[in-house]
This record gives sequence, structure tokens and C-alpha cells, in this order.
Amino acid sequence: MADRPPLSPEVFDAAFRNADESNWLKRAFGADLPADVDPFSFITADGLDEIAAILSECRGGAILDLGCGRGGPGLWLAQRVGADLIGVDFSPVGVEHARSRAAHVGHDFHVHYLVADAANTGLPAACVSGAVCIDAIQLMANKAGVMAEVYRVLTPGGAAVFTTWEDADHLADLAALLEGGGFVGISVRERTDWLSRERALFERALADAPRFPDDAGLQGLAEEAHAVLPKKTRRVLGVATKPR
Repeated sequence: MADRPPLSPEVFDAAFRNADESNWLKRAFGADLPADVDPFSFITADGLDEIAAILSECRGGAILDLGCGRGGPGLWLAQRVGADLIGVDFSPVGVEHARSRAAHVGHDFHVHYLVADAANTGLPAACVSGAVCIDAIQLMANKAGVMAEVYRVLTPGGAAVFTTWEDADHLADLAALLEGGGFVGISVRERTDWLSRERALFERALADAPRFPDDAGLQGLAEEAHAVLPKKTRRVLGVATKPR
């Protein structure tokens, strides 16, 4: 991991371009998901359903998709819940892809994307009734700042939902991070089924990478697999609420 480049916007710009052009990633990640999700994460169909249920009280309000990437999961959630959507990512390419996706998917709610730091979005205070961050908080440098920002933009009583991994190197304790951010009603549940699916995808990427040397998206996932598979991690779903 030490030899990998810093997780800058430029790194994710390249990764999002590679994902957009990778037939392997589209088949592997989207196998059990609605076609319009096209994720850049390990989120599952049942995971999206579960998050939509948690955010169901946001109907008629607005949801923040923090670290939205290419936009698919957040856009699907907004459609399912019946809420407006604000997507934030520090990658201009990710936001460009998200805007293009939203323009081609019919919807009757407001969608707004912006390029910004997750710890400093520039959004008004108390502007969203729910927030979701899918498979991204573990990669963010200023995690406490991100939590403070989510707290700031949520309305009182609003729910924050995080999917992530807990490990010694990136994020040791999601519950402690949420508690430090002032959230209440904190629940962090381990999802071993999600982790099993993820590890199976990594194993498949390692097996298929030699067969598709020109698929940059697949090659990137195989490189990640070499770093991730030996580690002990907990796959978790975290939910918390801003006090009323």
C-alpha cells in the first residue's frame, strides 16, 4: 500500500474513467443490481434496499450522497425514497459522470451535484434530511471533519448512513467516530455476507486479470486485491441520528 499514489482527485478521475470503460467491472459489480446503478463500490442490492428503508422518512426532503462518485447508488436511492438529491465528490470526472447519468435517467425530483471536499461542502446548514456515504469514509483523510460536516448539513432528527470497512490502518471504530461527531442512536452492524461477496469479487479479479490485460479497471481491482485480501477487516453498516 505504501507504494500506491495518494488518494487525490486525480487518482479517482483516472479510476472513474477506467471503470466507465471496463466491461469486466460492469458485469462483476452490477450482477445483482439494477442496471442504472452501475456502482463504483461493493454495495449490494439488499444493501441498497436496507439503506432506502432507513432513509424512508426523507420522502419529500433531500438526501446528501457524500463521496457520490459516478452517482448511481445515490440516484437510485433518491428515486426509491422520493427525495431530492445532492451529490458531492472531490473528483471532477466522477461528478461529470453523475451529472450525465442523472440527465439520462428520468426523474421527477431535483438533483444537484458539486465538486467539493467532503469535510467542507459549502452547503447551507440543516439543508438535508438524510445523508449517505457508501464505501468512502475509510478513504477520507479528515474523518472527524467529515463527520462534523454531515452533522452540520443534516436537519435535527436526520439520519446518517455509512457503509465501510473497519481495520487498523484506515478506520478502526466507526461507532466511536460517529459518537465523536455528536450523533446519537448509533448502530454499527457487521455484514459478513457483504464481505464474502467482496472477497469473491477480488478473487475473481485476480483470476481474470491475466486474460484481460487491456482492461484498466480490472487491472486496478486486481492490484487492490493483492493489498486487501491478506488484511483482516470488518464490513459494516453504520446508522446514526442528529439529535432533535
